[in-house]
Amino acid sequence: MKNSIVAVAVALILGVSATAQVNKIPNPNFDNVDKKIKAPGQLTLALGWYSPEGTPEADLYEVGAKKQTVSVPLNVRGRCETKEGEHYAGFMAYSEREASPRTYLQTKLPKKLVEGKRYCLKMHVQLSDISKYAVDNIGMFLGSKAIKAKDIEAYDISPQLTHSGNLIVEEMFDWVQVCQPFTADGTERYVTIGNFAPQAGVKSKKMRRPREFKIPQTRDGYYFVDAVSVIALGHLEIPCDCQVTPETGPELDVVYTKNVSTDIEGTPEEKIVHMVIHFKKNLAILGSQDKATADDVARILTNNPNMNIELVGHVAQIELEEVGAERAKAVYTYLVTEKAIDANRINHRGDAYNNPKVDGMNAQANAENRRVEFIVK
Repeated sequence: MKNSIVAVAVALILGVSATAQVNKIPNPNFDNVDKKIKAPGQLTLALGWYSPEGTPEADLYEVGAKKQTVSVPLNVRGRCETKEGEHYAGFMAYSEREASPRTYLQTKLPKKLVEGKRYCLKMHVQLSDISKYAVDNIGMFLGSKAIKAKDIEAYDISPQLTHSGNLIVEEMFDWVQVCQPFTADGTERYVTIGNFAPQAGVKSKKMRRPREFKIPQTRDGYYFVDAVSVIALGHLEIPCDCQVTPETGPELDVVYTKNVSTDIEGTPEEKIVHMVIHFKKNLAILGSQDKATADDVARILTNNPNMNIELVGHVAQIELEEVGAERAKAVYTYLVTEKAIDANRINHRGDAYNNPKVDGMNAQANAENRRVEFIVK
């Protein structure tokens, strides 16, 4: 029995050692640290990691940290579990009007990559919960020497790895795997992670703050990073493929439709409250089917001149709150300008995500929640 336990222990140790040798990144999960993390800007406590010369120090987070600002899972930037181990790092990828400097992570490989050999570059990133912006150009650069602030500021660095199609990384609730095959030229010795694009070349998207956080959003795009790897393709058991398609992406752009006929039985009031207009993700634009529903509402109002209504716009949990009000206003504008309904008979407002039709964040729930409802006053 004792021999069996020893054998298992040896196997586990050898397995960990083999994995470490396969992954060219030293300390890939930031778990090998000098001492406890006590404040932001302490990336160098993770052995082998540092920020490029001339740039502010990136951040390190730790399970069980005494200071909640740098703890895991809840910290100054929101809530985020580790991908692996008990640590992860964080970096500033973007800030409104460049108010805050970007930060970067850098490490040195034990030796240069082999010329002509194919590797899988991979990292896992997640947008912080209180960031107002999600951005593209989240990348990994492999070079022959350690880059410095002056190299980054020249904006001529082209990372070998970015998210599939250089998409905006907007996931706040789970890690996004970013990976890509890469052929080495034999000079690569340093790995740097961050956003290397000029401000004008960064695409950004405004994000809605999760409901559990009451603190103001930060006017930036801040990302956590964990489980960084550079592994020869021959050592992989699965393909190095992180391509995002409509079938495998974080959410299908489903538009919920509900056919409601004005011929259904009931009073005009009962008919109109059954009318619902649904919208595409982040949009407040009426399509042809939406206008047909609004036309039915207009006919009921025309036939019942004493009836007044209120339009209430709603959003999915992942959308900005103000989109709901924009949707209600779009329907209001159509009824008043296109269908000649007296503006005094219609009120409109947004209700954000206060009354979801369906709880949850899957594609179907989000589609049903992106809507405008009609209330008889």
